[in-house]
Amino acid sequence: MGFNLEEYYKQMVGFKIVGFKMDDEGIDSWPVFIVKKGAETLQMVVSRDQEGNGPGFMFIEDVKED
Repeated sequence: MGFNLEEYYKQMVGFKIVGFKMDDEGIDSWPVFIVKKGAETLQMVVSRDQEGNGPGFMFIEDVKED
């Protein structure tokens, strides 16, 4: 069975974004969100792909109501 992306991303439910930075890696800068839930603090780094081949783009959209 392959890697389950839905389960991977669901682990972030409940975290609150508490910070943001651009991680300067030379010619490319990576968007990095600092998130916290309880005593746990993590970084969410926006990448082009699972291999980390470069920074990516994340769409920020309104939630569409059914």
